[in-house]
Amino acid sequence: MTPKINNLRRFFRLPYPRAAQPPLTVDKDTAYRVLEISECGILLAQQANTPLQLGEYLRGSILFHDQDSEEIEGEVYRLDPRGVIVRLSRGISARHMMREQAYIKNTFPMFFRYTVKENFKATK
Repeated sequence: MTPKINNLRRFFRLPYPRAAQPPLTVDKDTAYRVLEISECGILLAQQANTPLQLGEYLRGSILFHDQDSEEIEGEVYRLDPRGVIVRLSRGISARHMMREQAYIKNTFPMFFRYTVKENFKATK
């Protein structure tokens, strides 16, 4: 039996292990933990003291593991139990996506094994 992908998406989404989640700094006093990135969207951890609302516009900078940062901007698209989904109008470059994927794969080799397994389902 060949496993099939259960969750097809237009853009690859890169989840972060808890120890590697980069910060998104919106202003000097506000930063959010980034849970997932893609070229056109991000998933942020919601904060009780600075909650985000549907339709709210965000502009900020993500600081990646190599201390390189990228400016992003977008609108809060959806709130769900995992966090806040932001659709980006100014997104993350493919270069940063590839660097971050390689970093996570090399630093946390078992992470993708368990994360990817959830997206596969055996065919009957």
